[in-house]
Amino acid sequence: MRNDVFVNTCVFAAKKMYLLPDYANRYQGRIGFEILSMFDLPDFEEELKKCIPILKACPISFHGPVYCAEHSAAKGTAEYDETMWHINKTIEYSKLLNSSHMTMHLNNCIVDAEAKERMLKNALENYKELEAMFGDFGCKIFVENTGTKLQKNMLLNQDEFTELCVDKGFDVLIDVGHASANGWDISKLITNLKGQIKAYHLHNNDGLHDNHNRLHEGVLDMDFLLKYIRQETPEAELIIEYTRRNQEGDGLREDIEEVLSM
Repeated sequence: MRNDVFVNTCVFAAKKMYLLPDYANRYQGRIGFEILSMFDLPDFEEELKKCIPILKACPISFHGPVYCAEHSAAKGTAEYDETMWHINKTIEYSKLLNSSHMTMHLNNCIVDAEAKERMLKNALENYKELEAMFGDFGCKIFVENTGTKLQKNMLLNQDEFTELCVDKGFDVLIDVGHASANGWDISKLITNLKGQIKAYHLHNNDGLHDNHNRLHEGVLDMDFLLKYIRQETPEAELIIEYTRRNQEGDGLREDIEEVLSM
């Protein structure tokens, strides 16, 4: 049976990575982990190494670097070079843990309207490079809808994102929280891209801020959304993506069990 429920490791950061075996053992192969590349943290790699024996027995994917990476940066820039250092570290552990895919943000930085076209051009060039690098060992690239209006780092609106993904034939990861914060029509987004959607990031918010709240803490009707996701994209992976350190624990376990019950 294919595993399709994952937990993003951002909620553990580095200091609580030691909890990963507890979760793996509790759910006995019923969940996988999406490992957020945080090699900018001085103790992240050391803690990740300690978890390798248990992670090798779990379904694994990687979320590409975010905090020290910018995929809309041009080759030859310091930002590009730093991004590629983190990408190469991600590749090292993706190979070791047999990662099925890596999630990619086309950009993380604030979007200047005058630079938008150039940023997108760079991001698409960098996507092709990463697609080849990860493809060498059978790891796919999933493109995520990222950025929020409030943070001014939304590179593409809903129509632009949809059109680009269809035109380029991307494998797509839909982050429902980002879509909510930007006022997107999530049902329409899913319907228009359902042939390409491979995964979802699940979290909730107030419809404006990228809070990464628990499933039912926000404006999204998660009961309806999860049913719609399962109806329209039954093979897509469901990835619980919380970011605050106090979210691991009973709340996370309750939400894992809710999604597993589907």
